[in-house]
Amino acid sequence: MWGVVALTVATLTVLLAVRRFVIVGSQLVFSRYVAVGGLVAFSTHRDDSIDPHDRIDPHGGGVYHVRFEVGGAGVFHNVTVQLFGLPETGQSAELERPALRHTMAAGDSPIEWTFRLPGEAAERAWVMVTWVRPYLQGVESEALAQWLLTGRLYEWRWYSETTRYVRTVIRFVARRWSVPAGESMRELPLYGRWRRTSSNTSADLLGPAASPPPMA
Repeated sequence: MWGVVALTVATLTVLLAVRRFVIVGSQLVFSRYVAVGGLVAFSTHRDDSIDPHDRIDPHGGGVYHVRFEVGGAGVFHNVTVQLFGLPETGQSAELERPALRHTMAAGDSPIEWTFRLPGEAAERAWVMVTWVRPYLQGVESEALAQWLLTGRLYEWRWYSETTRYVRTVIRFVARRWSVPAGESMRELPLYGRWRRTSSNTSADLLGPAASPPPMA
């Protein structure tokens, strides 16, 4: 009897400790987004005004323009813009991507990049912007990615330490024993995932200067 009571008490203690750990972790994540600061405006669009013939390309080929700028109080380090999904040909080597920005802050000139892609390449290509910002006592990388053809924008979200541990255990169990939906769990990502999002615009970075007050 006393063994059952001891086991119950131990189980409750572990559950309370895990709950406390999750709460603290959630508070740290929330404080990160409040304290780090900084806004970004990222856009990728096809410029049909350069060549009218590009408008009729059903596969999305044409001239594309990429723009990335920052605002707010945050400082962004090691900002890079890259193009992915191109076939392994000389075409990808011909595209000279923008130079690395060691730091970017509000008021700095935006990163702009204009390039041309044929339709078959534009269908599979996507642009990614990466940077590093201070987080607690260290730094953390962040990223945005956008498909050229559909314009869908995604942000990279790192999993918390608790989530990584849980997903590691799930993947280990799925690889060792036969479990329902085990095929997908065997390749469970451990560190992060892309999440659909939306971006600010250049006007958003201006704050109240971009919108007049009501006249009434």
